[in-house]
Amino acid sequence: MPTGSRTLGVAVCGVGWCASQHISAFLRNPRTTITWLYARDIGRARANLEKYGIAVPDARIATSYDEVLASPDVDIVSIATPNHLHADEAVAAANAGKHILLEKPTGLDVDELAQIGAAVRRAGVRTIVSFELRYNPFLKFARWLRSEGWLGGIRFARTQYLSRVTDWYSGWSWVRTRKSGRSHLLAAGCHAVDALRWCSGLEATAVSAFHSHFTDGYEWPTSIVANLTLEQSALGHVTSSTDFMLPYTFVVEMMGDRATLRQDVLQWLDAPLDLAALAAANPFPDVRLEAMADEGGRPAIRIRCTMPDSADVSHHPFQAEIDELVACVLDDRETSISVFDAQKTMEVCLAADRSAERGGEPVALPLIAD
Repeated sequence: MPTGSRTLGVAVCGVGWCASQHISAFLRNPRTTITWLYARDIGRARANLEKYGIAVPDARIATSYDEVLASPDVDIVSIATPNHLHADEAVAAANAGKHILLEKPTGLDVDELAQIGAAVRRAGVRTIVSFELRYNPFLKFARWLRSEGWLGGIRFARTQYLSRVTDWYSGWSWVRTRKSGRSHLLAAGCHAVDALRWCSGLEATAVSAFHSHFTDGYEWPTSIVANLTLEQSALGHVTSSTDFMLPYTFVVEMMGDRATLRQDVLQWLDAPLDLAALAAANPFPDVRLEAMADEGGRPAIRIRCTMPDSADVSHHPFQAEIDELVACVLDDRETSISVFDAQKTMEVCLAADRSAERGGEPVALPLIAD
């Protein structure tokens, strides 16, 4: 539990689909009070609150971001506005001494990433970036499997983010544009890049990518495949697309020199994994393990837990993310997904887009020197 005793005031900027989950999570946290909502259109903000069944009776609604930042009853600013506004709003919040919850993507180019990092470092505020899938039970278990050596040394990691997003999406008017959406990795697939980094524990050293454009309405390529060289001579692959005719799909696979994780199945060749020992060591009560046979009749282990298998943000674990930010603000310590950590994910996305624009030419990482 956080050691600080005060209640933190929160301003939520942007009152849309994703922000509805921020608001709900802050309302459930006993150490926060939502004091302000910032929106470009007050009528639309109120309509969205009603649409999502959210009541924030004590919050004032402002159309001036400066007014929100100047308010002494704001400790945390939650930024869930269109993507092209994130960097400027994050820098302004840091300059005002506010702690920050920042939706992905943090910035749309290297300059924006650097500006955010510099402002946060100067201000000494706490930040967390909404790569909230890190709190999904399957991703937590996958990371634990790797870190505890059950897979052995990682030789290859692969992630996929496949989501058919068209004009049904409430943010379609801006996400489809090059100005705000910019690319599929920046708009959505950065979740897959972050999952690869976080689960494998390996940073990319270079990326080569190719992209294509199939879905009408977008001003940017709608599919990209990226091959990565990783630390420790490992390799990685990310697919990010809105073009495929299948339900929302989020895949995490890691091939180690002891065993392989293929989404919710653990497989091996030589020395078998001990199911009883693994189950006894498993620290997650919401993850169950079962014996099974794979397609060839070979023994394997099935992982039973909530999977990252829905595009609906109400299915995403924002509560854990926001609870971590609040605890870190009260205890004055860094979060696990600060803008500095998230910057590494964003750099991979930018490098992949740069490579694809150059016909697959490899781009070395990092893009920003420490």
